[in-house]
Amino acid sequence: MIRNIFVSSTLAVVLALGAQPASAGLLDGIFANKYEITLPEEAVNKVIGVRLEDVVNNFSNLVPGLVNLSNHVKKNPALFFKNGEVLVVHNVFMSKLPENRDGQVTVNLTAYVKYKGVSNFEKLTVNYSNRALTPADLSIVTDEVINLKTMAFKVQVGLVDRKVIVTDDADKVKMVFPNGVGGFDEGVLNEGTVSLLTPRFHNGFLDQRAVISKREKPRYFDGKPFIRILKGPSLVDDMTAIGFHTEINDEFVRGFDSHGCMRLRLPDLMMLHDLIMDGGVQQTPITVLYRTKDQADHPAGKRNKLYKTVSNTGTVESPFFPLDKDNLVQLRYKEAVAPMDKLVDLKDDNYEDVFSYDTQLQLQDQNARRKNECKAKLMAGKIGTKEKDMEACLNAGKRQGSATDGIYRKWMGIGYIGSPDLF
Repeated sequence: MIRNIFVSSTLAVVLALGAQPASAGLLDGIFANKYEITLPEEAVNKVIGVRLEDVVNNFSNLVPGLVNLSNHVKKNPALFFKNGEVLVVHNVFMSKLPENRDGQVTVNLTAYVKYKGVSNFEKLTVNYSNRALTPADLSIVTDEVINLKTMAFKVQVGLVDRKVIVTDDADKVKMVFPNGVGGFDEGVLNEGTVSLLTPRFHNGFLDQRAVISKREKPRYFDGKPFIRILKGPSLVDDMTAIGFHTEINDEFVRGFDSHGCMRLRLPDLMMLHDLIMDGGVQQTPITVLYRTKDQADHPAGKRNKLYKTVSNTGTVESPFFPLDKDNLVQLRYKEAVAPMDKLVDLKDDNYEDVFSYDTQLQLQDQNARRKNECKAKLMAGKIGTKEKDMEACLNAGKRQGSATDGIYRKWMGIGYIGSPDLF
């Protein structure tokens, strides 16, 4: 019935206009939104769901006054969000492309706001003129307020694109964030194949009970959240060492750098933490694949040419990986374009079902193989018969530890092999 009314009303307008020359512009407004901005090529799929601040930093000339609007939201949140005492505005992002009607700009925003006692997603329509120079130039209308407790999110991760997409389809909310992921294993740990050190999860979960809100050890987690991924619904049987945490270097890098965990910018990490912990569901589903079908992306730059890969101190036929000072598989930087084209999503690649990420088991297998190789060399007369000759063969390619390493591990709170969480 509603559709029929709309069609009839539109038809009435068309008939009333007849063949008048002035009707063309109005008809364009009826059947298409000619005021919606046209994105430059570099911004396609990188605006909707992206933080307003990120849009401004990357596409400052998208529409007039957008920089000023972003500053008003940041400096005077109470002007926009009026449902209580604002504790933190976790996110403000565009939900539609802006419109520009000869200097009259319309921006549709969605915000994740944490008040004292309640958290909401609030949808706003902001109209402004005069490039939004002052708050008086703004007209702000709250279109919808959604209590976080009533929402049901899902998380998708695309490792090749290094993006995290958080959606609530029922409430039409989508947020896109950049992330850093694991380095490459080019046939060293899992021989003969190329994979990433970040596992894939087809049916994973982010569980409130598995989140560490302030992780102190190892020290590089800096008291920030660690959001662990379960490979299935069981808190006991499906626990993994993989999770989201903040960048541990001086700055965020959207690259292939870690031993397996995924790194987020601190505001994005804190947003995801509170989304999980303050939400109304205990488990939030997550999929982690090489590539997602969703084309939404983020404008933050990607580092493709310099990437980390597992060190191989053996040969291609008989690879050997040493451990670093953190007692993790040693990685090295490779100054080349990352071999992303060799990464293929497999239906049965769910956590350790295809690839092994257990360092202890891999180390046992490697040591057993090395022992057999050294025995064969001894029998063939390729190494000496003294005990030190066998030890040299067994230790060939191993990283030599030091007292400094021991002090470093103690200071960082790192145990021996098999650290429970990779970074």
